[in-house]
Amino acid sequence: MGAGPAGLVAALLLADAGVRTTLVEKETGPGDLPRAISLQDESFRTLEQLGVADALKAESLLDTGSRYFGLGDRLLLEARPVASRLGHPAKTQFDQPVLERLLWDRAVAHEGLQFLPGAEATAITQDGDGVGVTVTTGGKTRTLTGDWLIGADGGRSFVRQAAGIDLVGTTQPQRWIVVDLIDEPRARDPFAEFHGDGKRPYVLVPGVKGRLRIEFMLFDDEDPDEMTTPERIRELVVPRFRDELTPDDMRRAAVYVAHQRVARTYRAGRAFLVGDAAHLMPPFAGQGLNAGVRDATNLTWKLIEAVTGGATVRLLDSYEVERRTHAAAMVTVSGRIGAVVMATHPVVTRVRDTAVRTVGLIPRVREFLADMRFVAPPDYTAGVAVAPRGVTLDTVTVGRALSQPVVRDASGAERGLDAHLGRGWALLQIGGPPDAAVDAYWDAIGARRLCVRAPGDEPAPPADGTVVETTAALTSGAGTLPVFVAVRPDRYVAAVFDAAGEQRVVEHLRDFVDDRSRRTDPSSRIPYSRPLPSPPLNRNTR
Repeated sequence: MGAGPAGLVAALLLADAGVRTTLVEKETGPGDLPRAISLQDESFRTLEQLGVADALKAESLLDTGSRYFGLGDRLLLEARPVASRLGHPAKTQFDQPVLERLLWDRAVAHEGLQFLPGAEATAITQDGDGVGVTVTTGGKTRTLTGDWLIGADGGRSFVRQAAGIDLVGTTQPQRWIVVDLIDEPRARDPFAEFHGDGKRPYVLVPGVKGRLRIEFMLFDDEDPDEMTTPERIRELVVPRFRDELTPDDMRRAAVYVAHQRVARTYRAGRAFLVGDAAHLMPPFAGQGLNAGVRDATNLTWKLIEAVTGGATVRLLDSYEVERRTHAAAMVTVSGRIGAVVMATHPVVTRVRDTAVRTVGLIPRVREFLADMRFVAPPDYTAGVAVAPRGVTLDTVTVGRALSQPVVRDASGAERGLDAHLGRGWALLQIGGPPDAAVDAYWDAIGARRLCVRAPGDEPAPPADGTVVETTAALTSGAGTLPVFVAVRPDRYVAAVFDAAGEQRVVEHLRDFVDDRSRRTDPSSRIPYSRPLPSPPLNRNTR
C-alpha cells in the first residue's frame, strides 16, 4: 500500500520477479512536490535494476558534496564528492517528482502489476493464511486478498495504525520553510550548503535546469501561513540569493517540522512497514528517501523467498534486524547534524565553530568528517550473513554491499558487474580453476554462478560464465585456490568461504533460505505454512 518512491520500488521489484502484486494508492497521480533531494549510490543501484536510473541521472546533479558554514559565513568543513564502490555517483541532487513519474509510469505499464490509483484502504485483516485489505474506489468497496502486506503509506501510515505499531522518538521544536525555485540564473558549485550563521540558519541545494532549493529556519513567533506568502518569500530570497523573484519562479513554499521517530517494530504478522511508515528523520543527512529504498530492496527479496517457499521465519524476522538498526542510527545522525546547523545562541555557535576548526586540524578526524563517514552504510552482519572463518578477501566484507567493478564478458562488452548477477542469489568464484565444484544448495536456491578474473588473468576472451575486471577490485590479492562469495539478491555479501568451509556456510544460510522447500515459480501463490510469531492485526481496525 502506498505509491510513493518506497512503495513503487517494492511493487516493481516484486512484479519483476514474477510475484503477483497489487499496488493500492489513494492519489490518482504521482507526487509533484519536491520533497527529498539527495540520492545515494545504493539507491541508484536499485533504480538501475528497475530500468530508470539513466533517465533520472539525466535530470540530476551528479557527484555532489556538502559544505558547512559557521558565523560570518566562514567555511568550517567541506565534504568532498567521493568515489563510489557501487558503480554510481556516491551522492546526487535529484528531483523527487521526476523520480516518482518514472516509477509511476513503469508501474502503470507493468503487465504483472495490478495498480489501483484512487483507491483508499479502510480496513485490514489477517490470519495464518493471508491478508485482506478493504479498499474503496469510486464509491465501490471490495476486499483484496494476498499472502503479505507492505505498508509504504507514509508518515501517517494507515497500515501502521491498523497494526497497532507506535512510533518511538521525538519531534524537533524548530520549524523550517522549504522554498523550491526554478530559473536560477547563476551557476553554483555542486555542493549542498549548510549555513549556521547564528541568525537565521539556512540550507541551499542546487539542482539542474535552473532548480534551486533554499530552506530557512523559522522562529517561534513567526506564523507559517504568513511566512509562505509570495511577499515574505521574496523578502527572504531577494537580494541575498536572487536579484529578483517573480511568482512564476516559485515552485513551492511549505513549512515542515522534522520528526526523529522509528516504528517500534517493522512487522506485525504478515504486515511489514517500509519508508516513512517505518521511520521519520530530519533531512540534514539526506537519508529519508534512501532509507526507504533500502527498506524496499531488503524486504522484497525475502518476500520473494517466502512466495517460493524457501523463506524461514528467521529470514522474515531479519528484515527488522537489518533495517531498523540502521534506520535508527540514521535518525540519530540526522538529528545531530541538525542540532549543529540550527544553533543560534551566540555562545553555542562560537563554541561550535571553534570545535569544528580545532578537530579539523587532526588529519584523521578531518578525513573522517570530509568523507562523511559519520553517515555509515548498513552493516547486516547480525542478519543474513555468515561470519568468515579463516578465509577473507581484502575488498569484500561480509554484511556489507558488494562493490561493483566494471567487467568484460565473453562478447567483449564492458559493463558493471550487476548486469551479470541476475535478480536472485549469485555465487562468485574469485581465483582458482574455472567451474570449481560446489554444493548443490546453490543451484537449489537459483544462485547464478559467475567466475571473476583479475585483469590479464584470462589470455583468451572470457568464456560464458566468466568475466574479467578492467581494474582489479574483487580480485585484488586473490590466490591460486578458489574463494567464493555468496551474494544476496540485494547485492549484500552473505558469506566468503573456500571449499573447506562451504558446508558450514550452507548449513547457516539454510536457517534463512531452505532449499528443501523452495520452489522455482514465484508467480504461483504459495500459502506460507510456518507459524507466525507476531499477533494478527485487529480485524475491527478502521
